[in-house]
Amino acid sequence: MSPYRRAKREDAFKPSKKELSVSIGSVDDSFESLQTMCNDKANELIKSVELESGEEMQVVFWTEDFPELIGIANIAKNDAGLMTYSMDYSQTTL
Repeated sequence: MSPYRRAKREDAFKPSKKELSVSIGSVDDSFESLQTMCNDKANELIKSVELESGEEMQVVFWTEDFPELIGIANIAKNDAGLMTYSMDYSQTTL
């Protein structure tokens, strides 16, 4: 066995739970703006979250100033090893 080990990515993290909560934006922002912020953050997260194939997690997005639910992202690693996400805004409280 080789004495060399592959360095672990410093920006990668394994979620301790299957759910993560993110505060973003303000209740005064337009819903379209909040959706853009959520999509941008979800794109960042899929680059840094480590999941096993077939494993999923939920990311719940809230407004920062007064906690209102914006939407929920479902992040998963498919069988091909690609990280994907889908956003669900149907439960928003805005």
